[in-house]
Amino acid sequence: MKPIKVKRIAHIVLYVKDPDASAQWYANVLGMEVSARVQDGPYKGGVFLTFGESDHDIALFPAQEGATTGREFEHIGLQLVSRTMDDLRRAYGHLLANDVRIAEILDHGVSVGIYFYDPDGHMLEVFHQLTDHADGKAIAQLHDNGGQADPTHLDPL
Repeated sequence: MKPIKVKRIAHIVLYVKDPDASAQWYANVLGMEVSARVQDGPYKGGVFLTFGESDHDIALFPAQEGATTGREFEHIGLQLVSRTMDDLRRAYGHLLANDVRIAEILDHGVSVGIYFYDPDGHMLEVFHQLTDHADGKAIAQLHDNGGQADPTHLDPL
């Protein structure tokens, strides 16, 4: 038995230039809602955001003056609640309608993801899962395809 068994990524915390402006962007682009604003203490000015189930999924804290942002990690993957590729196409149309800078669209065999940037240069991915996680199917397919990441085209809806 593993000593630590993580269920899921519970939340991420990002340093951003302007937490309020970034919170508005996350609300407009990803449909998030503000669950709390930090009024005092070391994280004063921070904003907690939720997708509607957890108390917070993303927290945005003020970066120090002159700090480089957007390079703290490679990207954050966000699995869509989706039934078909049309749901991903609709998400793509929404991103384009909001002038979101798209990095690339990749077919991983197990999923197809749209990679894009927030206002501070953090890369995010929204993806449609093609292969079910049940019984290790997605793990086996990713293993078999060697971590496939092929650029692909997606028509927005």
